[in-house]
Amino acid sequence: MMNNSKKKLLSHTLFILGFILPLQHVISAEPDFVKEGDAAYKPGHPIYDRWDKFYKIEQSQPEEAEKILLELTQLTPQDIKVWKSLTYLQIRLNKPNEAIQSVRKAELLGPQDQQLKLQEAYLLNQQNRNTEALVIFKNLSTSSDSEISNKAQQAVQNLSGSTVKPTFKDIYFAPSYESRYDDFIFPLKMRYGKNLEGGRAQVYGFVNLNRDTKSKGGVRPEIIDENAVTVGVGANYQPWQSIPIRAYLEVGGSYDLIDRNRDKFRESVVGGVTGYQEWYANPTIEHRTVWNDYFTDLYGNVASYSREDYNVIADLRLRSGFNVYRGEAGTVQAYGKLHTLADSKGENYNNLFEYGVGVAWQPFNYVPVKLRVERLYGDYFKSALSDGTESYNNTRTELVFYKDF
Repeated sequence: MMNNSKKKLLSHTLFILGFILPLQHVISAEPDFVKEGDAAYKPGHPIYDRWDKFYKIEQSQPEEAEKILLELTQLTPQDIKVWKSLTYLQIRLNKPNEAIQSVRKAELLGPQDQQLKLQEAYLLNQQNRNTEALVIFKNLSTSSDSEISNKAQQAVQNLSGSTVKPTFKDIYFAPSYESRYDDFIFPLKMRYGKNLEGGRAQVYGFVNLNRDTKSKGGVRPEIIDENAVTVGVGANYQPWQSIPIRAYLEVGGSYDLIDRNRDKFRESVVGGVTGYQEWYANPTIEHRTVWNDYFTDLYGNVASYSREDYNVIADLRLRSGFNVYRGEAGTVQAYGKLHTLADSKGENYNNLFEYGVGVAWQPFNYVPVKLRVERLYGDYFKSALSDGTESYNNTRTELVFYKDF
């Protein structure tokens, strides 16, 4: 963790960098307005006259200049240069909260302008809102603009040690509809715990809930999902900081929500290794096409489950595709998917390979929800199911919600 003096130094350094460079851009923008050929923006027009007065007094009377810009936001709310000018003027006036609101207005009008996003992150850092700032810096660290990516990477490096909270809580909820079972499945997991070693290690309590609408209990239960509540404690550790892999152990008690012809309460011990990684191309907006704005994500988990008689189950999933739309309505992705399951006991339903295509939509880019629709084709590679099924096709519709606090 950084001490207070380092935090203040970082805050001032980021603030100064974020202020000086964009301010030069604003000052140089004055001739751009004067040279505009729009007949409506000639001397005597209220918009022209306000801009003319603004440029004359912005250095000597910044408070009055701010009032002029606020008037222009009412007259021309869709003019991005009004919000940009207001942002940097409010920085000069030491009004960071107002500047954050102004730069966000500018971002709505220019969602692909990474310089605006960088400025917002600097302002958030100045206000010690480092968790929010770090999210933006991390997104910009892979920018194709080397100047922006270098600044963002340095900020991530400086902030990472200071922004990890001593405690954490998160929630994951991913209801889905599986057409091959005509079944709705509802997995939910909530955690609350403590970060150790700057988040490299975690200890936590958790609640898991898995339920579906098709499974049946009784003498001959038909089980599709787990249909149980599990409560317990867990711990995980990331051995290599540069590799997103964690070893974990969770211990608790599990209670069956339907009759499975066994004791409803069972101990639950799960131990294994898991990891997740994303890769993005992030081309500049002027060079972006559907074909060069690609992404890939990889997820893997290998674990032993006591409630499955310590069966070791491996789960590997790869998605790769293109961002076909990025704008104010969110991000739309089209991708191919590969998924495989394998286990140590050779259970046919745990040994499969599936492939297919999917479409995903994340609304408005700020909402922690993603809607997926996937068409998948699968094969059981150990043996057929009891009813003779060797292959299947499935349409999965899934709504994924994840939020950490």
